[in-house]
Order: sequence, then C-alpha cells, then structure tokens
Amino acid sequence: VLLAAAEYQRMFPMLMTAAGTVKPARVVIMGVGVAGLQAIATAKRLGAIVEATDLRPTAKDQVESLGGKWLDVPMSEEEQQRAADAAK
Repeated sequence: VLLAAAEYQRMFPMLMTAAGTVKPARVVIMGVGVAGLQAIATAKRLGAIVEATDLRPTAKDQVESLGGKWLDVPMSEEEQQRAADAAK
C-alpha cells in the first residue's frame, strides 16, 4: 500500500480547499489474510476508500471491523467448493 501511495499521482485522503475538492483514492484489496488486513488498515490510515474481498465469506466481518467495504464476488458452486477446500 505504501509503494502504491508513493507511485500514485494524486493524494490519498480527500482534501477540500478553496481551489476545489480532491476525491480520496480508492483501494481494492484481494485476499483478507494477515497481509490483506494490514493493507486495509494502512490504506484507511492514509485516507483512502477501501474495498476488499476474499474467498472466505466469513472474512466480511474482519474487513468491516477495519472500516473497509466488503466486495461480494459471485462464485459458482464449483468455485465455492474449491475455495472451501483451499481454506482447510
């Protein structure tokens, strides 16, 4: 997240000035393991709008507890089974 913020050509947080408003950056986190949770927390601290998804639907509570928005990615039953097997 910090490397992305350094490369990003705009500011991460929303800024409201007399010259106008700069919208906050939007960050998408794919995978909500230990590193994904840290990425969510870091992006939120930098002022970004954060959305995240994971193969495990149970990760939704963790994403929301850090202030992120859960992205519900639809999966077929076969994909859901593979995700459940991978999570074991």
